[in-house]
Amino acid sequence: MELIMFSKELLQLLNDCKVRFEKIKQKPEKTESLFYNEVKPAFEMVMKQATMWKPLAEAWVKEHKPKYIHLSQIESTIDNIEQIVLQSFYKDVNNQRFHNLHNSVEYIIDSILTEIEVGTD
Repeated sequence: MELIMFSKELLQLLNDCKVRFEKIKQKPEKTESLFYNEVKPAFEMVMKQATMWKPLAEAWVKEHKPKYIHLSQIESTIDNIEQIVLQSFYKDVNNQRFHNLHNSVEYIIDSILTEIEVGTD
């Protein structure tokens, strides 16, 4: 199922963001070079994955109507993914906020994967 594949790949990309964020002491200051050489390519790669995941997740929610996952959460998840990727590059980001966003996205994607697994047994 495509949704499972995209979900797992998205979780891996977000984990990469978390690892990058946690290496906060080595982070350079915001520069144009950093933006074009690192931030923009990483952002585009993750958002390409998220853009492919979103319609699959929305279709799955509409079809299966899971009790704890709603369409509005899919939209919020996309917004949060954008923030996670961007914030993972800079050291002047609130640590708790970053981790809350990451945990929120991870929860939604993991919940979808769990619901799919339960539904296919």
